[in-house]
Amino acid sequence: MSRIKVMNQLLASRIAAGEVIERPASVVKELVENSIDAGASEITVEVERAGSRLIAVTDNGCGMDDEDALLALQQHGTSKLLNETDLDHIMTLGFRGEALPSIVSVSQFTLTTRQPENPGGIRVECDEHGSISTRPHGGAPGTRIEVRNLFCNLPARKKFLKSAATEEHHIEEIFAMMAIAHPEISFRLLLDGRTALFTPKTERTDFRLREIFGKTFVDNMLFFEHTEGDLHISGCVAAPGFTRPSRRDQRVFINSRPVEAQAVYRGIKEGYSTLAEPGRYNPVVMFLEMPPGDLDVNVHPAKREVRFKAEYVISRAVSAAVSAALRQTRTRENPPQNDAMLTLSGKLPLSMVLDSAAISYSPESSVQPELPVEPVQSIADVVLPLPEKPEKTLFSHPGLPPSPEVPEKIPEKSIFLPTEIPAVTGSGKPPAIQKETVATPEKSVVSCLVKAVVPAAFSGIWPHRIIGVIDHTYILAESTCGLVLIDQHAAHERIMFEKILDQYSNGSAERQQLLIPETLDLSRSMIKLLDGNRELFEKLGFEVESAGGTTVLVNSIPLTPCSHQSVEKWLHDMLNELLDSGIPASAIPPETIARAACKAAVKAHDELPLSAMESLLEQLKNCRQGTLCPHGRPTMIEVSLRELERRFGRK
Repeated sequence: MSRIKVMNQLLASRIAAGEVIERPASVVKELVENSIDAGASEITVEVERAGSRLIAVTDNGCGMDDEDALLALQQHGTSKLLNETDLDHIMTLGFRGEALPSIVSVSQFTLTTRQPENPGGIRVECDEHGSISTRPHGGAPGTRIEVRNLFCNLPARKKFLKSAATEEHHIEEIFAMMAIAHPEISFRLLLDGRTALFTPKTERTDFRLREIFGKTFVDNMLFFEHTEGDLHISGCVAAPGFTRPSRRDQRVFINSRPVEAQAVYRGIKEGYSTLAEPGRYNPVVMFLEMPPGDLDVNVHPAKREVRFKAEYVISRAVSAAVSAALRQTRTRENPPQNDAMLTLSGKLPLSMVLDSAAISYSPESSVQPELPVEPVQSIADVVLPLPEKPEKTLFSHPGLPPSPEVPEKIPEKSIFLPTEIPAVTGSGKPPAIQKETVATPEKSVVSCLVKAVVPAAFSGIWPHRIIGVIDHTYILAESTCGLVLIDQHAAHERIMFEKILDQYSNGSAERQQLLIPETLDLSRSMIKLLDGNRELFEKLGFEVESAGGTTVLVNSIPLTPCSHQSVEKWLHDMLNELLDSGIPASAIPPETIARAACKAAVKAHDELPLSAMESLLEQLKNCRQGTLCPHGRPTMIEVSLRELERRFGRK
């Protein structure tokens, strides 16, 4: 007897639905795309309980007659493709005829539609078992689709949905992408009866971006247009220095379709070239218009990815567009000369506020301040003393006295250590040295020493003396067991992390009250994250209040040495990391926020005085887990004396 059986249509449709409908946000995306294809100028989305109870999409598009309303629910029923040749000229957002049948098979579905020229419409109701009923309906021209109890007949899929806050975040992200791609359409999003986003239709993309991302985002963007043959590229790129810790703010649209395209991302990276900061991403909103025959959108079931006929041409054109945009000279308004000329920007010049308050103020020095440290016993009291011998140092630092073995004037050294440091407890082959430049007579000796660096697990014998620094990033220290290299950024992150958590546990978070509240424009997702965790942020030392729309006022921040970067950049980086973590906005643990707050730590290449390095090392010694940063990277590695002797052929 045959063991292979053909699945019934209902079971097959439910399995296929999993490729198109991954979560409630997928339903919103497919229904809004259908409304856009129908020529709607107003689209309203209503969501209840993050989409698990209700998703309703209402538009004023062309609507459907009675026959089309029923055919649209059939598998592969579509009005957008007539034959196989149309696959080469797809200009609509939907085309497969899979979205509505997939949604119908996993929910309780209701379709109400009427064409403007018809006096009456039709209402189609489908239950979770596939039964369909129809009746006449009179209503406004357009279409309204209601999806209730999503995945009610697929409990295995329903239990894998994330928290309500996470699912709402995905819905808001999808909705915002649609709104950016179509500024000529008015969008409204209601979450549990509350207006989460409303964007009236406009002819200007920058107005739409301002409504979604805020004024600061738009003010730091350079708008451009670039044409090469049949390819037209437009949008905006971030000015140098305006960065984000992840690529989530690099948004690409091809023929008004939001996509992920590696060829475009490569072009963006090449366009910034040396202006890009390592480990950072410049926000970009880019629209590409090209002949539909030059790309394939039928690659991914959710249509997130596309394939280009000539990827190199696309990357090169994007790179040229970004480079040309960065060469623009931005004209800024002259500062106001009197009160009558003040603009309604919401901000006053700092000098004006301080002058009116009779406060004397001068800008702080750009030199990194010393890290605060509480009085502790001398490190000499807690480490083993070294045998008396002449002090010799191979590396030097401006804050250290010159060694008798080294000339007083030492040519500049630039030593590049491995870019990837293995985990503290890890093992394996040492990473390759990328570059080595030593402009001293002792070049061969230093070269041997650098090549001898084999990172090892830290032995626990704490270094007792700082002997130098490499590239203003790695602090060199001496211990009884050998040479210790400390990553100043990772070390400071660990110190800040434990300090913030200790203050949170003790209920005595130290905060720095700002003389003048910092006015920031944040994205709507960041505003929601702050609102959902207001009490937790306050316990950690943040005082942030809403000023309406996407604007907030920062009144105080945790007492940390963050003067090397602005409060705005610090808060943006922290909130971006929290959003990228995928943790529900209403259930973020204090440890996650404290870890993200460590964005204020000193960076690689920040020049620290000797006293600050000593303070950093002493504070790190008092940490509970001083050998690892909050993200799991090592704060220090050790090159033992035994390893040095072996490399130099002494043993």
